[in-house]
Amino acid sequence: MLVRVLGLASIVLGGLLWAEHAQLLSAHIGVGFLVSIAVFVLAVVAMIKKAILPGILGVVFACLLPVIGFLQLPVTFHTLRMIQVLHIMLALCIIGLAERLYSAIRSAS
Repeated sequence: MLVRVLGLASIVLGGLLWAEHAQLLSAHIGVGFLVSIAVFVLAVVAMIKKAILPGILGVVFACLLPVIGFLQLPVTFHTLRMIQVLHIMLALCIIGLAERLYSAIRSAS
């Protein structure tokens, strides 16, 4: 699924950022936004298909992921551990939630 691939790409780019490859920041942000947009769209479709709770969670997580990500800026590596941990946990959760949303959409069809 697209979100899984984009999510993995974003996590790899984030890991490289953490290893101090700052030139990858814009790529990481771009791919992260694609993940958020894809999950948002899945969430809206799920709500249309009557999967309300996963849809609401999808909208909340899709909006929260970039907000938490931008709390890390300006880039000061290794100083914002709690925000970094929260961001990666949210990223992993949003990939799982995208799978759940996709499943809910397929079962409602």
